[in-house]
Amino acid sequence: MAQTSAPADNLNITDLVGRIAEDAGRLIGQQIDLLTTEVKDELRKAAGSASQVAAGGGLTAVAGIMSGMMLAHLLNRATGLPLWCAYGTVAGALGAAGAALLKSGGAGLAQVDLVPPHATQAVKENLSWLKDQLTPASA
Repeated sequence: MAQTSAPADNLNITDLVGRIAEDAGRLIGQQIDLLTTEVKDELRKAAGSASQVAAGGGLTAVAGIMSGMMLAHLLNRATGLPLWCAYGTVAGALGAAGAALLKSGGAGLAQVDLVPPHATQAVKENLSWLKDQLTPASA
């Protein structure tokens, strides 16, 4: 994108400030686009971790329903434990496995940062620079 510009000697202060403001506006716009892209990436990460949490919960429920009864009866028959005790033992083991999956997915969600700090810091620095450029210097 080539721009034709007059030599700096031929420009007045209003033109210079206008160009600075235009360039700064373009820079801020580009940084906002970058920030938007980074936020979208973080949301994709969050969706992946949320699907892990959902899968962990679903698998825990399915495992509990399908194999819980079978394991409880097997434990009852193999050990002679009362049926209620066998059901409790199996439910505890399946619950622990499900909790481990939920914790893993939750840890993934905890690492998601929706507003990346380096992007917001860059925008703050540019806004500060622009303010300094547009504020007349005290003599």
